Amino acid sequence: MYLCELHIDGYKMFREPFSVFLQKGLNVIVGENASGKTAIIDAIRLLLREDEFGHTPVTESDFHRPFDSSQESAQAFRLRASFSDLSDEEHIAFLPWSDMDRNASLTLLVDNKPNHRGRYKRTLWGGASQASMFEWELFDTINLVYLPPLRDAEARLSAGKSSRLARLLKNLQRQAIREAKQKGVPLPLEKEVHEFNKQLSSDKDGAIAQANKLIRTRLLESLGSVFGQDTHIQFSEVSFSRIVESLRLLFFPNIGGASSPADFRVLDENSLGYNNLLYLATVLAELTETPDETDYLRVLLIEEPEAHLHPQLQIRLLKYLENTAREKDVQIVVTTHSPVLASSVSLDTVIQLCVVNEMPRAIALRSCGLTDYSKAFLDRWLDATKSTLLFARGIILVEGIAEAMLLPELAKMVLREHKELPETLEDAGVSVINMNGIYFKHFMQLFADLDKNGSENIPVRCAGITDNDPPKKSTPTPSAPVDGKNHALAMIENVKSTTWCRLYSSPLKTLEYDLAFENNNIQTMATVLHDNWQSKGRIKNHLHDLANTEWSIKSNDNKKYAAFSILRRIDSREIGKGMFAQALAAHLTLPGKEIAVPEYIRKAIIWACGGNPDES
Repeated sequence: MYLCELHIDGYKMFREPFSVFLQKGLNVIVGENASGKTAIIDAIRLLLREDEFGHTPVTESDFHRPFDSSQESAQAFRLRASFSDLSDEEHIAFLPWSDMDRNASLTLLVDNKPNHRGRYKRTLWGGASQASMFEWELFDTINLVYLPPLRDAEARLSAGKSSRLARLLKNLQRQAIREAKQKGVPLPLEKEVHEFNKQLSSDKDGAIAQANKLIRTRLLESLGSVFGQDTHIQFSEVSFSRIVESLRLLFFPNIGGASSPADFRVLDENSLGYNNLLYLATVLAELTETPDETDYLRVLLIEEPEAHLHPQLQIRLLKYLENTAREKDVQIVVTTHSPVLASSVSLDTVIQLCVVNEMPRAIALRSCGLTDYSKAFLDRWLDATKSTLLFARGIILVEGIAEAMLLPELAKMVLREHKELPETLEDAGVSVINMNGIYFKHFMQLFADLDKNGSENIPVRCAGITDNDPPKKSTPTPSAPVDGKNHALAMIENVKSTTWCRLYSSPLKTLEYDLAFENNNIQTMATVLHDNWQSKGRIKNHLHDLANTEWSIKSNDNKKYAAFSILRRIDSREIGKGMFAQALAAHLTLPGKEIAVPEYIRKAIIWACGGNPDES
């Protein structure tokens, strides 16, 4: 069961009827300021009675109020949620909200007629009929959690009744608490705290006993025996709820790095961004790891998760949320201004909010009629052009879109052989920057003092990958190379002497040409070209022949003609470098499909990920 459609009419900025269609799993709502992102979140909270929002009264500002003084405010607002994919059990439970097609709906109507106490009448009903009997207990089966954009994570994780940590612990022990009450016995934690309290008070000459005695004496002196109260100092009241409500979450900057509990520190010493992540981790643990047989719908609403997070953390967080939503059956709705976040998830998850003639519109990109190929291409393009240069832990500079698309897949193959390094560029925090040219000096000057003028540099590893670029019609081989015309080649030795930068060049010609010389790569590349070559005839037949030849045993003279032929086809109007790179990258994601990675590409990847390419 999931929330598939939200319909809004007359609420806040939505003057006219408006609908947004959501999917199972992750939904990322993007759009400019004042396009309605927060209003959508607020509408869901109000309709589904989120913990805090369900107790907040409707105010005058909730009704649409035009800026044109000649127009009246909305006479009412209506919110309707539609739910799809109900299981048999859910269909029975939500029968009062359901129709004949096994879909459920919930509607809230609020008239703009406040009573003498300033309150607005709410009418709430399930299903199609406003006259049907409403069952409030169904809200108990909806687990909705909201994380605001500027959340006070430290306060939410601090000790107290409203502590998220306490809620998590209580939910984890829900069944044990129920059984202990039935049997009339304490929980193990209660026993341990009881014993600990006895130990604290057992030392009659200790500081705690002395302090308690002094307090009682002063109370007796000031109030007398009739009005005075007795006191007892102990760690906590001996009940599970009170114990967990007094607990505090501490932090250490590296997972697994603390040598003892004493190394951990309080949250007010942590950064805002990491406290937000700790808060989110606690909420997700509660939503996903404390299942209740009556939780039919679990929804997590997050506004601006990028708050206080640098781009690399934003990407990791959204990828994690996408996987959690899919694997743990939690519907997640995220609103964001961050292009980094919007480009880090599948296009299927993105909903674009825009304002046309002062009317908000929501367009789910999955509804735009993109073919699977176009969708995959756009996904890779967006992922390859993330601007995280100043936040990454490693940089790989490339000349064009082909390298940018292929490098993440090639890196997986290289890093698989280096267990000491992360498994992917994403895990390593390495960003691939497509410069669309050979502008290495402009970028590398940030990381290396190339002009020897004593400038400071960003202490982050930066690797550049460039082509040799010999004459266009040349066919170099490893034993007969041809001098290149790429002026960036002159930087290679200069950069090698710096601490943070390296520049690696193809030894022969270009990425595609050099790739073809490795092992049996011609066969794989020709197969991809053949499968994507639309025109029938001599060229397609030639590609078929190349794809059915074992090239690992061929001489370099044989390979150079095949490599040159493949490069010509890639550069043709029929394919193009970008389309070929996309097709080859997609091919490499299939099980068992790999290619040999040229040494200069291998070294660039290892360097950027923190390894020593000269030792590999």
